[in-house]
Amino acid sequence: SPAGAVEWSPSWGVPRVLIASCQLPYKAGWLMGAHPEDDGGLSVCNYFVLSERASEMLAKDQATPALRLWKRFVEDGASTKEGISFKVVGRVEDLDKYEVPESFHRFNNKPVLLTKSCRMVTSRLPEVIEIDYDIRSWVYPARTALANYHHRAAEAELEIGYLVEGKADDELPEQILGCFKMYDMDITQAQWVSIM
Repeated sequence: SPAGAVEWSPSWGVPRVLIASCQLPYKAGWLMGAHPEDDGGLSVCNYFVLSERASEMLAKDQATPALRLWKRFVEDGASTKEGISFKVVGRVEDLDKYEVPESFHRFNNKPVLLTKSCRMVTSRLPEVIEIDYDIRSWVYPARTALANYHHRAAEAELEIGYLVEGKADDELPEQILGCFKMYDMDITQAQWVSIM
């Protein structure tokens, strides 16, 4: 922690670090059935650290609705449609200048619930939580759109944000837990790496 900052405490029930890992497809796969086993995909990993402001609020027991919801989500240990849901929002800056299908425009800046494609790694709690999600298990149109337009990612500014879905009045307003921007991500230049 920076000098003078409130030190993180496990008693808050909120992890200090959130790691998010997204597995993107290289191939669209088939309309029906499992995704091709030979498509190892591409990982986009990032991490977020609890802000000084959030730490101050938690230390004073003055959590926002979004921080209380984040705490409940961590306690539940799963993202489900029926319960508490983790969401991702993707936005392409200046989407109109790219030649992409209308479906891209419909989903730009729209949240997606991460439920069945989402896995939480809680072995490093209370300090670190990891949320992995695999787009290769998403519906065919989403996989197709992402796999067929890899070449556009090299030209685009892509903004990604993560949040927990607020469903009741006392869980609102929703707040972004962490966000990042990717520039010129040339997926076609990614290299296979073996950790074995």
